[in-house]
Amino acid sequence: MLTKKYNITDAELEIMKLLWQNKALTLNKIVENLSKEEKKNKSTIKTLLYRLIEKGSVKSIEHNSKENEYIATITKEEYLKKENDTFLKKLYNGSTNKLLLNFVEEKKISKQDLKDLLLLIESEDQNI
Repeated sequence: MLTKKYNITDAELEIMKLLWQNKALTLNKIVENLSKEEKKNKSTIKTLLYRLIEKGSVKSIEHNSKENEYIATITKEEYLKKENDTFLKKLYNGSTNKLLLNFVEEKKISKQDLKDLLLLIESEDQNI
């Protein structure tokens, strides 16, 4: 059995977003969706799909002899959790506190966002 790998490139992530949004898509539908803004090469998309399959992030399902469907085997939430953890470890030594302080100091967070965050923290404290 393949171990799921989350080291997804930006190009692969575009495919993952489509699969999370649509559950299952054929190669032609993926190419069609990705080509809405800029034409994409079908063989490149196919290569990216095979890489995602090798990583265990996507699987191919054969429904008929015409065309396979592709589905994500990791959820968006699983991916985001792993990416958030990696980001925190790389840039803030795993400290959420340092991350939040940086946003506050750099004024990258609005007063309303801070109020919402405080309400969330207070509600979490009551659940402990």
